[in-house]
Amino acid sequence: MNEINDINIDLSCTEKCEGCEKYFDCNMPQKDRLLVQVRMQRARKALAQVKHKIISVGGKGGVGKTLCAVNIAAALAMKGRKVGILDQVFDGPCVPRMLGVERKGMEYTEEGLVPTEAILGIKVASMGLILGEDEVVTWFHEMKRNATEELICHVLWGELDYLIVDVPAGTSSDTVNVIQYIPDMDGATVVTVPSEVSQAVAYKAVVLLQKANIPVFGVFENQGTFTCPTCGLQTDILQSGGGLRIAGKTDVPFIGSIPLDQRVAECADDGTPVVYKHPESEAGQIFIKAAELIEKRCGMA
Repeated sequence: MNEINDINIDLSCTEKCEGCEKYFDCNMPQKDRLLVQVRMQRARKALAQVKHKIISVGGKGGVGKTLCAVNIAAALAMKGRKVGILDQVFDGPCVPRMLGVERKGMEYTEEGLVPTEAILGIKVASMGLILGEDEVVTWFHEMKRNATEELICHVLWGELDYLIVDVPAGTSSDTVNVIQYIPDMDGATVVTVPSEVSQAVAYKAVVLLQKANIPVFGVFENQGTFTCPTCGLQTDILQSGGGLRIAGKTDVPFIGSIPLDQRVAECADDGTPVVYKHPESEAGQIFIKAAELIEKRCGMA
């Protein structure tokens, strides 16, 4: 079967590796030339002082992928690590809002873009800090790829222990672009909600990561069990067990189920990560656990 796949790739090869849908299935030697092109070298140079890069991917839109990315960044920063977060979501960037810096913008210099500093010293780069509030992105593939290159290659991150990269949901070209530009990604976290629809997309995201040889550190399930603050009754309003099923199906760790908790939503709107404001909460403890897992997998523990 592998020989047949190789033949099919060979016969259809245009040697335009960057936009090829078979990029992660291909082992042909001409693909290696992509990694030494000027733009790829520029990306490596820009991130040379970043020790570890982690990508946050998710199933359907709205599952809480950015929520997890922001709180992982905060949990690592609470451990005294130097952390940056790169918001690669162009159509609806939420990182600036969730870290309370949405109106601060980014400084332009001759050397490059200066990331904005948020709570705990977290450095933030996002199109949400560049575009106006009323500006709507209507970019297509090449324009988004150019924007990806701009934010990866021309942001002055300096020395970082971790760079957390937030990408759009699913396996779109935006996600593939990031993985191509940062081929030495240390690992990934995957987010789903309990529904089978979200699980199906999250499963495909895990498969993409595995094809790209990116270790999956673990799976989050968001919007889990709700606990009544008055009587303590627990209810699975949106089903349960989706994250655990994905973890078992793909043989990756299950980090935990983030409960339906009003404090999580309030902190996201207020621009203060729940892991920082309510570290004792169930959600806060899950993000602290995730940070500890990442530290161990990256050899920083």
